Amino acid sequence: MVQFNFAEKTIKAKVVFYGPAKSGKTTNLEQIHRLTDPSGHNSLVSLNTAQDRTLFFDLLPISLGQVSGYEFKIQVYTVPGQVQYNATRRVVLAGADAIVFVADSRKSMAKENIAAFENMKVNLLANRLVPEKVPLVLQYNKRDMPDVDTEAELNRQLNAWGRKAFMAVAANGDGVLETFGAAAQEMLQSIAIKYNLKDKGLDPAAVPELVAAALKALAGKAEDAVGKSQPKPAPGGKPASISPSKITVTQAQTADQNASLQGGADGGGLVIEELLGKAIKSNVDMAEVLSSVVQAVNSGLSAILSQADLALLYKEDIKRNAAIAAIKREADLTQRRVHAISTGGAPPPASAPMAGPATRLAQQVSAQRQSSAGLPPPKSVSTAPVPAAAASPSSSPALSQLEAALKEGVRLAQAGLDANGGTVEFAQIAGELPLCPPAHVSKLVKAAVEGASALAPSGKISLRSEKKPVLLKSRDGSESKRDFLMLMIAQPALIPVDEQQKIPTGAGSGALGEAGKLVREVGGFTRFAPTSSGGTEARFFLPM
Repeated sequence: MVQFNFAEKTIKAKVVFYGPAKSGKTTNLEQIHRLTDPSGHNSLVSLNTAQDRTLFFDLLPISLGQVSGYEFKIQVYTVPGQVQYNATRRVVLAGADAIVFVADSRKSMAKENIAAFENMKVNLLANRLVPEKVPLVLQYNKRDMPDVDTEAELNRQLNAWGRKAFMAVAANGDGVLETFGAAAQEMLQSIAIKYNLKDKGLDPAAVPELVAAALKALAGKAEDAVGKSQPKPAPGGKPASISPSKITVTQAQTADQNASLQGGADGGGLVIEELLGKAIKSNVDMAEVLSSVVQAVNSGLSAILSQADLALLYKEDIKRNAAIAAIKREADLTQRRVHAISTGGAPPPASAPMAGPATRLAQQVSAQRQSSAGLPPPKSVSTAPVPAAAASPSSSPALSQLEAALKEGVRLAQAGLDANGGTVEFAQIAGELPLCPPAHVSKLVKAAVEGASALAPSGKISLRSEKKPVLLKSRDGSESKRDFLMLMIAQPALIPVDEQQKIPTGAGSGALGEAGKLVREVGGFTRFAPTSSGGTEARFFLPM
């Protein structure tokens, strides 16, 4: 059954792939995994028999990302197709929000397809679900095999309700995403209507287009990640390789054990089914924990390896020390996340992936896009000249350290301020220390304040800081976010356009030019934006 979290704006729903044995249900999940998540951020979990047949279920957690402001998460299951696992099929089907029925197109499988479809209707009724009202999509698989039924004949056998049906060769990936996308559309549209989500921003009429765009974005990212290194096989050729991020638990069972587990040929009694439900829930919980561990370790290792590459490239001690500090931080974060998962606690948030030197220009362009809007007037916190102004209470040790570094920089610039008759106000102090040492931050503030004071004698300089996520784009087109500390120093005078172009490259002159060089030394960048009063605000981005 669908789960809502309106505070976090998430929708979590369940799709079940149903069908006769060996019709291609698990293959569909493998291909969805490969086509949408080639890097293996999520893991496909399979509980199989010793003969590599589905015992309990396959589970693939997948997120379609933002759909009309909601994060749409889907738990995709398959059921075992063998007839002796009917009790398992009934339990896995419980709470399904949509079903994909995978039929084998071969004429020899017509009876098995019809029997499985009728069995699905019986099990839906056993779960108090009305078969005719459950979102359902059909897939006619194995169209590359000889002696297959026509689409019209398959519709006559299985599609009396006139639901959407797709031709597929799941082993090659043909028709897989189209089937899954249609199921997701039908399901989300049904949820939006049933729970009147239009008032909460999810218009049922817009669902098909939104889901199609989300799937297209997922497939596009996957294609960017793998390039074109996996050519599509010709019909009858070798199937496309499957993503290696798969966890398989194999259970050897005898026929007697199977019958005992399922409660006999007739599906067993209530006690057996309750025990089976608990067993499946335990395995679902285990699968989700395993996926969380894989995500935590992969995220941490990616960040560590990126920083290790930077440490090898950097020659300056400041940059190298910053990269080493980031490596230590990511290793500690990964360790704490895995520990939290193992103890059932809330894991610490993951840090954003780090970008290598090849993304520097893309960082600057992206940050400029995010920072190009005009500025509202700053909310003044203190208008007294620094250092006479008293420090405001700090909400955390990290903020106290940042505040101390900023005020030390202003103190170092006091001689220049006095000479030019300028004053500094701390309009806002937020965020935390970046990777570079506090002394480097103070040195940067000193240069920036001196440069602003020289441009605007007797002017009031506003200093702000905040944590700023910046979208990074690498040469291969992939995107990630990284946090920066953005220091903003505004003054009433305009900075000459040629200086605005030179300072970010390290070729600027004067104190502001020195500030630009200090930012570049630690892998940051500089941008400028106009203020509402006609002045200029210099924005210095320091990696965190």
